Amino acid sequence: MNIHINKNLETPKILAALFDLDGTLLDSNEEIPINIVKKIKLIAKLIPVSIISGRIFSSVLEYANLLKLKSPQISDNGAIIFDPLDDNKIIFRKSLNKIVAESVFHLLDKNKFEYFASSEGKTMDHSMKNKISDNVNIITCFYDDIKKYLSDKNFIDISKTSLVHSSGSMGEEYISFMPKDIHKGIAVNEYSKILKINKSEIFAIGDGMNDIEMLKETGISVAMGNSVKEVFNVSKYATKKYTENGTEEVLDWILRGLKP
Repeated sequence: MNIHINKNLETPKILAALFDLDGTLLDSNEEIPINIVKKIKLIAKLIPVSIISGRIFSSVLEYANLLKLKSPQISDNGAIIFDPLDDNKIIFRKSLNKIVAESVFHLLDKNKFEYFASSEGKTMDHSMKNKISDNVNIITCFYDDIKKYLSDKNFIDISKTSLVHSSGSMGEEYISFMPKDIHKGIAVNEYSKILKINKSEIFAIGDGMNDIEMLKETGISVAMGNSVKEVFNVSKYATKKYTENGTEEVLDWILRGLKP
């Protein structure tokens, strides 16, 4: 059973906070409402605050700049951590097997499927020619486009790849091709080492399947009310749905605990 967050619930000690984007911070227009922006900025003045998202480097950087975040930020479903205080230098990275990346690009391009990918912070998509297959951190496409190919053993070597499901702010389903055994949970481990903070005192909130490992690794784990059931199963706390101001409820809860 989850502990439901409300104005009377005592806030545990939180030394850093991790926020998912889609379904957590972003509305259906992929924007962060001004009230949420203001409260996150207040929290970021007191403790490290970081985005942790399946979105690629450039997208996470855009939202981190909007929120004026200075702590390490996590993109590409955990395959990249970058440092805003050091000119957004990538301080942790994991890459897809080159042959796998080439096979995925070939299939997607041949079928003219839409996708986006990231390599060392550089963005690639279906409109580009002469793509780089070295050091690709993530390739994400629509699940419905690719699902019939996933059972084909000749498509990719699954022993060298992780397939990660996620959802967008408008309910669209994606699948990401990731380096083997890389996910948000691995990034949390690296993040805690970088900041020298015990994971038991790190807050994290999310709603999707790609958030499960992150929530398992953090001591103060929160499921959005709009989460899939698997997220509730691994989270200690729960809040209301995004559309019921669940995110703001959590931000107020954090702020109450940080006030002297």
